[in-house]
Amino acid sequence: MKRINDLQAGMLQDRRGQSAVWGFLCMLIFIAICAGLVDIYRLYAARNWAYTLAQEAALSGVSRGRDWHAALGQGVLCLDALTAQNETEQVITAEMNARGISGYRALVQVLPNPDGGVVPGFPPRAVRLGSGMGDWSSDEPAVGVYLEVPVSWVLMDLLHVADKSVHVFAAAGVAQ
Repeated sequence: MKRINDLQAGMLQDRRGQSAVWGFLCMLIFIAICAGLVDIYRLYAARNWAYTLAQEAALSGVSRGRDWHAALGQGVLCLDALTAQNETEQVITAEMNARGISGYRALVQVLPNPDGGVVPGFPPRAVRLGSGMGDWSSDEPAVGVYLEVPVSWVLMDLLHVADKSVHVFAAAGVAQ
């Protein structure tokens, strides 16, 4: 009888050891899932923030880059390309510095003419559901902003995923 009790005690200790291994593996899986969810949230938040910044910068460039001399002299609204580009870049730089983000890429294109125009190959990379590069066009004076912002990851840094940035494009125009 004592021998049977000793065997049962040994089996219980073996099961406790297996439970510890299973518990450890489940804990690792749970941590990986949590890290993946944090990465997804960071990507979503970074994309929304970058898109909002691109919109704000484009609107600022259009608002402050209006050529009032052409409006008063010719009766049509145009953009001063240099002023619009500088104002747009200042908004982007100020916001990136405020957040402490470096290594970003910002491209600004200005269509200053009253009838707009076309910028071939802009934005340089597909954004959102786009299938590839296209030609950005507008039928009014407009400012287009393309941003590539690096994103810090939790799990993806451990897996050494190469592309860790979001790409957004926004444009704003002046209605005649």
